[in-house]
Amino acid sequence: MPDSAGTLRVTLGLAARIAIVTAVLAVGLVLGATELALRWSARMRTEDTLQESVALATTLGTFLTKVAPRADTLALGQALAGWSSSKVLNARAAVFLRADRGWAPSVASLTPAGMVPSLQDSLAWATRQTQVSYEEGDPAYWVVSQPVGPARPYGVLHLTVTVGQLDTWTRRERRFAYPITLMAAALVAGGVGLLTARWVGRPLGSLDHAMAGAYGGAEQAPSAPEVGPTEFRRIAHRYNDLRGTLATRERESEARRALLGLEERARAFDRLALMEATTAEVAHEIGSPLNTVSGHLQLLRDDLDRDGQHEALERVNLLLGQVDRLAAIVRRALQQGSWPAPTIVPADLNEVARQMLDFLEPSLRQAGIGVVTAWGGNGEGRVRAACDPAMVEQILLNLFKNALEAVPPGGRITVRTGLTNGLGFIEVADDGPGLAPEARVQLFDRFATTKGPMGTGLGLAVSRRLARALNGDLVHQPAITGTCWRLTLPKADPA
Repeated sequence: MPDSAGTLRVTLGLAARIAIVTAVLAVGLVLGATELALRWSARMRTEDTLQESVALATTLGTFLTKVAPRADTLALGQALAGWSSSKVLNARAAVFLRADRGWAPSVASLTPAGMVPSLQDSLAWATRQTQVSYEEGDPAYWVVSQPVGPARPYGVLHLTVTVGQLDTWTRRERRFAYPITLMAAALVAGGVGLLTARWVGRPLGSLDHAMAGAYGGAEQAPSAPEVGPTEFRRIAHRYNDLRGTLATRERESEARRALLGLEERARAFDRLALMEATTAEVAHEIGSPLNTVSGHLQLLRDDLDRDGQHEALERVNLLLGQVDRLAAIVRRALQQGSWPAPTIVPADLNEVARQMLDFLEPSLRQAGIGVVTAWGGNGEGRVRAACDPAMVEQILLNLFKNALEAVPPGGRITVRTGLTNGLGFIEVADDGPGLAPEARVQLFDRFATTKGPMGTGLGLAVSRRLARALNGDLVHQPAITGTCWRLTLPKADPA
């Protein structure tokens, strides 16, 4: 039989596997989503830095044009110096002035170290439009070239904005996001594992336990709890239906086997009755002539002995021996046809009758015959009698079979038990056509039947013989409709 440990292993094993798969998927999905989010955030911040850089370059270029409309290097230097002290956006700026043959050397204070004019600056000056480029490296930075001057630019504002802080921010966010993601994935996996154990593993474990128990027989198999998801409840419901159907069929099969055993014993009793009748008749037909022959041979032997005819006497003795042998054969035949002695024990007639009805339930249901019971007895609901339960079953089998053959579909058989005058009784009545008056005269005669060629005429005779062997009796009770039989048996002594 399955145990709770097996069910627990099924539940925990499934929950652990689903939790591991969920954890791996959760980690992959969350880490991937986190990385995409970080990259998207870094890109958006880079774009924001670009827009801020362009806005700053435009604003600063306009300011420088206003402060120094004619390329006043002193004014440009003072303006840039004031701006540089604010350290806006981690940016650096320089103004390159345009000369006839290219870019003129700029004032040292306006040119931070490492900043030289570029092709982009020339393009911005020539097109009079802001030019932007992104320089990879460590750190990376945006380069914005903004024309400076009134209608005709006299120079270019060269602005660089470092984006290295964005990389630092991204690394910092990644350093914090990944552990948080792993913890979240672990929590998700644990939660999914618990939910799986509750909503999936437990119903599956219960179903596994129930199905394993079915190997011992559907009658002993536990039912599966109809819990969990809808699909599992549906499977459990179908299993329970199947279990109920199989249990019913098992009970019917057991009843059929028991009924077959009873019918085989009934046939054995019929054979005994037939053998008894046959041997009794044969013994009567053979025994009388044998006795006559034996008597005459004995007289002849006495005469021969007196006359001294020893040779003839020996022949007569030989004949007497053969006659005795034939008589012994007849006696043995009579002994072989003797009935088994009953085993008398206290038994509950209610229980014996219920068991017989259980055996016959498939046949009764198939024939469409209903059964009405009226159980009598003492305060415990028992009718205790001293009898052999197996022989009582044989008697009831004959009575029920007769009722089954007599009652049409839709009819009814009534079984009543009780105690009266120190006797326990079982009554079996039906609402069939009843017995004809001429049939009642020879009810218990051997070979008397109302069933034509299909009947042996031994059932009632055997049943009464068994009842009387139990110190009881079987009688036909008057009834308004149908037939009623009463089996009486001695009441058992109180325990």
